[in-house]
Amino acid sequence: MSVKYSVISAGASPSGATGGTDPSTSAPITVAVHGSGRDAPCDQYVVNRPPSEVPRPPAAPDIPGWASQVGAVPGHSQSVKLTVQGTGWGTVLLTGLNVRITRVAAPLAWNAYSLGEGEGCGGAVGVRSYDIDLDAARPVPVVANGSGGLPLRVTESDPVVIEVTAGTTSHDVSWYLELEWASSNRRGMLPVDLGHGTPFRTSAVKDRPLYVYPAGGQAWKPALSQ
Repeated sequence: MSVKYSVISAGASPSGATGGTDPSTSAPITVAVHGSGRDAPCDQYVVNRPPSEVPRPPAAPDIPGWASQVGAVPGHSQSVKLTVQGTGWGTVLLTGLNVRITRVAAPLAWNAYSLGEGEGCGGAVGVRSYDIDLDAARPVPVVANGSGGLPLRVTESDPVVIEVTAGTTSHDVSWYLELEWASSNRRGMLPVDLGHGTPFRTSAVKDRPLYVYPAGGQAWKPALSQ
């Protein structure tokens, strides 16, 4: 099950961002940002707490609340799903997707926690799926194998879903997306983030202590391997 984080219409870039956006407040699309839910039981998070102070893994719909409660940051990779919908009678063409990096730092030196035992991970690729290597010198969204890409047409009655998975093995990265659109003689870029200008954040988990919560168990246990 997916979890909605925010709904974004038009507005300014997130704090610290340098990417350009359409200055208008009447972009003809809205974007609902959800957790993808695709690999939720296999997600990893880094938390600045010992295992004794971290609640047991939640059900997929409750992951955002759990993460907020313990101050968790997505580890290794983060998948988000964008539901894009037109706001008027006309058709809007989604022409491009960009990633903007607002901060790069050393990986968080925190414990890593897996929300599942790691079996059965790697769900089906969405209709429009992109992967992003946050460690690249110039990260760009790359169409995932077997998926279609942009451009796409969207209307108020015919929304589209775009899934983005961003990963890092070496850094702590804050980032957001820009969705390029065109409608009649208008063009613009809509920033997509967690809402209110808050960027997404993903940290590497390499060489961090990793803990799992065994099925039927009562406490976090060190993982045999990462």
